Amino acid sequence: MMPRKGFTLIELLAVIVILGVLLGIAIPKVTQYITDSKKEGFVSSGEFFIDSVRNDATSEIYPLPIRNNDVTIVTLDAASLEKAQEKSAFGGQYLYNKSYVAIINVGTGVDPEYQYYFAAQDSKDYAIPLTIESEISTDKIIAKAKNKMEVTIQSICGTEEGFVKSYSTISGLDDVQPVDENGNKISWNATIFSKEECSGNGETK
Repeated sequence: MMPRKGFTLIELLAVIVILGVLLGIAIPKVTQYITDSKKEGFVSSGEFFIDSVRNDATSEIYPLPIRNNDVTIVTLDAASLEKAQEKSAFGGQYLYNKSYVAIINVGTGVDPEYQYYFAAQDSKDYAIPLTIESEISTDKIIAKAKNKMEVTIQSICGTEEGFVKSYSTISGLDDVQPVDENGNKISWNATIFSKEECSGNGETK
């Protein structure tokens, strides 16, 4: 009789062990790659939102700030976005009262110099605190932001016509807040643009 060909128990166990080791190495790398890709998408969306608001402000849809304590804030529901852009790269819905572009003038009324800031948080608690455009990166993204007290994204909402409100401070703009001759910080004169998803008291509808 011809001997039967097949794997021995030891050979099968060796294959299972090797596969287990390979999966143990591959799965974390694939997971990290997916996470990194989502972070890149989150940052790219922020850059896109800034460009969208910049274009609208240049087209005079939203007023650019004049004085150095003026700030124009546009929440993402008021930006010119497609329906598909309402969700972040992580699959969560953007919280409009915590997702916005802020514009300040670090120049003068005669010779303005505009700086753009971006903040966002989604329903899966991924967030970027209010950050100047040039410093937005994947390192700024914070997971589980809702449970991390060091992450402060101020709730800000307005109206379609522009809700005017004075803020003694706005989280993320502390370093550029103007001061008077006595060194006291001057309150921000904010004009906030939102649509129906946001209300003027800083809450989402």
